[in-house]
Amino acid sequence: MRGLALARLVQLGGLLVICSLSLNSVSWAAGDWVREGTSARTAFPYDGYAASAYQGDVAVPRVHYGAGGGLESRVAELEATLAEIRAEQSAARKEAAGRPTVIPGGRIDLDWAAFNQDTTSYAQIGDQQDGIKFRRARMFLEGAAFHVIDYRIEMDFAGTKTIDDTTTQATAFKDVYFEVNELPLLGHVRVGHFKEPSGLEVLGSTRFITFMERSLANEYTFVPVRDVGIMAHDTYAQENGTWAIGCFVADMGEQPPIFRDDDGGLALLMRGTYLPWYGEAADGRGLWHLGASYSYRDTPNDTARFRARPECQMADYVVDTGDIPDVPSWQYLGLETVVVLGPFSAQAEWFNAFVHRTVGEDLYFGGGYAQVSYFLTGENRNYVRSGAYFDRITPYENFFRVRGQDGHVYTGKGAWEVGYRWSYLDLSQYDSGENHPGIVQDHTIGVNWYLNPYTRVMFNYVNSTLHNPIGDGDLSIFEMRAQVDF
Repeated sequence: MRGLALARLVQLGGLLVICSLSLNSVSWAAGDWVREGTSARTAFPYDGYAASAYQGDVAVPRVHYGAGGGLESRVAELEATLAEIRAEQSAARKEAAGRPTVIPGGRIDLDWAAFNQDTTSYAQIGDQQDGIKFRRARMFLEGAAFHVIDYRIEMDFAGTKTIDDTTTQATAFKDVYFEVNELPLLGHVRVGHFKEPSGLEVLGSTRFITFMERSLANEYTFVPVRDVGIMAHDTYAQENGTWAIGCFVADMGEQPPIFRDDDGGLALLMRGTYLPWYGEAADGRGLWHLGASYSYRDTPNDTARFRARPECQMADYVVDTGDIPDVPSWQYLGLETVVVLGPFSAQAEWFNAFVHRTVGEDLYFGGGYAQVSYFLTGENRNYVRSGAYFDRITPYENFFRVRGQDGHVYTGKGAWEVGYRWSYLDLSQYDSGENHPGIVQDHTIGVNWYLNPYTRVMFNYVNSTLHNPIGDGDLSIFEMRAQVDF
């Protein structure tokens, strides 16, 4: 279509050149005069008379054209050509609007980790092995159609699945959904496999969170992150607040259907947030966010399980209740807040799980985290008001190395961020005799180097202490990630 339009434009340019040349062919013969100010279509000749014979009139020579035809026919041809080009462009726009757009993308996270343990930690969780692996290797397609439909299909080729405590490599569904927008009252409705609306740290992509892994009490501990379901969400108070409510198939995760039971259970979730303060003039460089989330979960087969890794995906689980029987349902309550003051931010969440049992006493599990971060190069975290989470960091200056004409090497430093997080998880109220979940605390120090908005190198040091009937075990983790997305 572009080639046809270019050919039409070349033809149009040629016609304009011909007309210009023709207009320069002027005859000053007697009787070839037209009154000044009249067009070639309406002018009449002063045949047989000299120009001086007309008092008060200024005579100009009449234009003669070549054999190609008069100006009127050439202008008509140009107008027809332009109309044809406009019609072709209009048809192309209508055809494009009639099918979905397709935007490809992906990401790669390559992790390295090394462990150091004391003898108590060996007894509690076994020997942790150093290693290197692809944490994520994802590809996705996303787009829109007819102005009101969005969709996304994302697969992780470095994913895993766990069946009967055996974890194997597998291609896994991530975000696979479509969404209808601009609906009355509901705003947006999403259907498919996607994140449950459960908290600030979970809803933010791991591409943009401050540390390599989410905190102890978040990922796969109380919140399964993604499930199959339907959700409505929107903003209110001129995007100073958000709400979301959804219904999901509980605890089915990413296992293929053959490993699921017909008693899968359902989960109802809701989340609400509000910005008491947002720096409009500075485009969110200063803000205060508050939020809360709640979930009621009907458990599959009347069993529930809670466990967590020490903020390193290559480590084993440090706390694990195993399957808790006689649990028809449990409830979850989360509270969240964050303050951003330019390059500085402070963030915290607290999570509560109220487990109802038909045999034995009910259980309570709790945990949370608090973190601070600071950009040494002056950037700030990018808050997305429509979803109440944080998004991509754009460095003031990308990393580069070039040699100038003067022979000197010039370097762009990118963006540098430092952070600290304390996280806590208490599963000690339940002890099966075989599993001793206990209490675990992590202290994490992180350094992030953003080479550009799409490339980041991360360094984390995690000190994890587990307290259970065996004793107090100490585990230190040194880890690094090279991350790129596109």
